[in-house]
Amino acid sequence: AVAVDIEEEAYRDIASFEEWASYGGIQKADGFQLISEELDGFLDVSAMTTQDIPAGSPVVYVPAEMILSSNNVMEEFGRIQEAEQLLRDSGYESEIRQYYLMLKILAELEKGQDSPWFPYLNSLPRYYSTGASMTLFCYTCIPPLLASLCKKERARLNNLSVKRPVSFLSNDIKGNAKLWKWAYQVVYTRGFESNNGSGDFCIAPVADMFNHHGYEPEIALAY
Repeated sequence: AVAVDIEEEAYRDIASFEEWASYGGIQKADGFQLISEELDGFLDVSAMTTQDIPAGSPVVYVPAEMILSSNNVMEEFGRIQEAEQLLRDSGYESEIRQYYLMLKILAELEKGQDSPWFPYLNSLPRYYSTGASMTLFCYTCIPPLLASLCKKERARLNNLSVKRPVSFLSNDIKGNAKLWKWAYQVVYTRGFESNNGSGDFCIAPVADMFNHHGYEPEIALAY
């Protein structure tokens, strides 16, 4: 059974997540903290510091074993050639690494509280206001160009929901469209491509809590 409740109103357990992060060796600069506030009726959690940190100083250190890595996932599960070919045929070859991260999240969700990643997954947002989360009615309420972009994101979600060739997921997980959409949202709102030339696509817990709107970035990821 899936122990992480992904309903939009579900409780986000931030305290257990911070304990898990500390136990796993994630280090934070002095003054670093996670703050919670209500945004549009849902809990929003972001990172901040209570004191100035000199430029070039580390703010958060996440050990390799605490990073969700598409390269590691492909090594763990093996390459699923049939699924990869389906993604290539539908024009989504560039999203293969994100697809494997989605599979990893789904596999860990299926383990429930037995998953070592449970405290992290149980801390994540359930509500997303992205194109993939919109309904057909939502598309009629926004400008045509924006609606077109949102529909493209929904199409990407649909095309990345390649289930049949995945032998390690149960039929219950494969048939749960809500879980696939949630895994997609996690990957595409929190993931980043590593800057070491490997092409690896990663999610770094705690570091993913920084507000990453990108207008005036104050931090940079080094991997």
